[in-house]
Amino acid sequence: MALLGLSLALHLFTLILYVRLPLRFAAFTVFPVWVWGSIGLALGVFSFIAYRSRLSLLTVLIWTFTILIISDEARSLGRIGMEPLDEGPPKRHAGSKVLRVITFNCAGRTNPTDAVRGFKPDIIFLQEIPHAYQLKHLIDDLFNGAGDYRYDRSKGCGVIVRGSINGEIKVPKYRSQLLSAEMPNGRHLQLLNVHLQPAATNLRLFDRECWHEHSQNRNLRQIELSYALGMLKQKTSHPRNPTIIAGDFNAPANDVVYRLLNPEFTDAFDEVGTGWANTYHRSLPLLRIDHIYASERLVPVRSRAFKRTKSDHRMVVADFIYR
Repeated sequence: MALLGLSLALHLFTLILYVRLPLRFAAFTVFPVWVWGSIGLALGVFSFIAYRSRLSLLTVLIWTFTILIISDEARSLGRIGMEPLDEGPPKRHAGSKVLRVITFNCAGRTNPTDAVRGFKPDIIFLQEIPHAYQLKHLIDDLFNGAGDYRYDRSKGCGVIVRGSINGEIKVPKYRSQLLSAEMPNGRHLQLLNVHLQPAATNLRLFDRECWHEHSQNRNLRQIELSYALGMLKQKTSHPRNPTIIAGDFNAPANDVVYRLLNPEFTDAFDEVGTGWANTYHRSLPLLRIDHIYASERLVPVRSRAFKRTKSDHRMVVADFIYR
């Protein structure tokens, strides 16, 4: 019974923390919920094997249900039969031409042209891109030189569009780009490319300093994104234009920082993504930290994460139609 009590106590503690996401417990909730769920399940299974208690089976069912409801990965894996996003030119959706968007952290090593060429995107958000000429090569390769781009060397970020960029607002202090673009069909978009505060990597939960580092780290990301969103709302000349916010948020999908984007913006992968959701690390992706969000005038119809060589991130691709 002690094992069952421990498992149920861990379940209650986990459930409360992942729903409320208090700042002081950021070191606990930085892990995917199934990490703690696997511990609770193991306690329940061991208790059943040892004591054959029916309550053990109930504990296992409770944990299983909680993992399926809360875990980010379960939603996309459960979309069996939904139209997948495959490499190649974007397909029309319900008779409408789609707007294809990519976000990719190149980690300073990946050639973005090789990574994105097969997808024929309309807009590309890049982080950790070391040289401006790489963006120029993309323009020439994808759009025959007819597109446009902006590159910020100090931030290592760049945005490429199949159209023209007609406005740029400097975002001081942080690694963000705020742009206005006009697409070939005449539609205007607001684009915010973000690369938030690097994540805390101290996982020694027995160390008090670890908890302080994670809470401070989460707070800094909230401040950074709040600042960028404030500039987006105050400085853009046409705030009602469709808006896309994409990039490397350096925070797991359950992080409280994403609540700053609700309800105005929709996470494309969370809404329609298929396959394994997580984007970091490329070889063993346990966290979904790369996202594409869009305002209500853009409707996501497909999304998927793709593995690419050299970068430690997976690339996220999303298709939208105009509402």
